[in-house]
Amino acid sequence: MLSSGAEISRVEDSIIRMCRAFGAETVECFAITYVIVVTISGENLTELTEIRRINTFDRNMYKLTELNALSREICETQMNPEQASQRLQEIENRKSYSLSGKMFIFALISLSFTLFFGGSLKDMAVSALIGVLIAPVENVLSRSEMNRFVQVFLCSVVAGLLSIVMAGIWRGVSSELVSIGNIMIFIPGVIFTCAVQEIFSNNMLSGLTRLAEAVIISLVIATGFVLANVLL
Repeated sequence: MLSSGAEISRVEDSIIRMCRAFGAETVECFAITYVIVVTISGENLTELTEIRRINTFDRNMYKLTELNALSREICETQMNPEQASQRLQEIENRKSYSLSGKMFIFALISLSFTLFFGGSLKDMAVSALIGVLIAPVENVLSRSEMNRFVQVFLCSVVAGLLSIVMAGIWRGVSSELVSIGNIMIFIPGVIFTCAVQEIFSNNMLSGLTRLAEAVIISLVIATGFVLANVLL
């Protein structure tokens, strides 16, 4: 759940509920963005502490919903470890968004924000086309082990170059308005919202970490589009 973008309070609450469902009387859980520490004890249990580092990180609301439902089911039915592991593997292997779905979403986001900021029909069409072209690039980069900041940077450069080239090909197209629409694909709105939520929930360390992540991603996006303008 943490690697799929869940807030800290949800992760800690789920761990505590599952441990108590299996007989633990005392459960202490501490989680931040990349680490989970859990200590359990009980009348017939030896005190045990486990530490897990989270090495992968994503924003997948579909997977998060499935994992949250699984944690609740484990608490209610006391599912055995083999069944839980099998269900977890099924969720991990399930594809949430197809390439065609991403292409449609990227195009919709791009044209919507281009329209919002005053773009013409031509601007909207070009912005949507670039969104469609960016989706395969993002899909390939997301499957690699490349740093996610580098992924966002490369996608921003490609989107910026495409907007400038297409604005030069089609008269009356504003590269600025097209770029604004394409920028919104990568804006870390969910990360920023989660950061604010964590801060107001007194999870200051995780909140500040996610806030820093949102700021860095925003700077990376801006740098990518500026570089595209410098190159052309």
